[in-house]
Amino acid sequence: MVSRDTIAQFGAVAVAMALAALSAQFGDLNAAPSLLLAAATYLVLFAGSHVYLALRGDGEAVPVAARWRFVGLVLGAVAAFVAAVRYGGVEVAGVRLETLLAAVVGVSVLGYWGYEIRDGYRTARS
Repeated sequence: MVSRDTIAQFGAVAVAMALAALSAQFGDLNAAPSLLLAAATYLVLFAGSHVYLALRGDGEAVPVAARWRFVGLVLGAVAAFVAAVRYGGVEVAGVRLETLLAAVVGVSVLGYWGYEIRDGYRTARS
């Protein structure tokens, strides 16, 4: 039997493919519609199934709280992507914005992993 996670992921990929096709129609990624559709594609592709299953309260394989934490991480990374594309040439304190945002996303991912490791360990020990 196919799990709910797999079905939700197939649905998210189908929606993401449709959004990617729409994004490609606008051409230049610097154009606002194309950029927003690309961001929506990434959100749906990477976090769509987690949002759907978290809204349903389904913690079959992954706890609902962990799903929401992952969605928050993806939302932050996609927002950084949009800001990097939109304001790419800007420098902050002598550092290019893309570099600064990449560092922030990298530290966020490491923090997320650390938190999930600790949370999983505590759950296993209780």
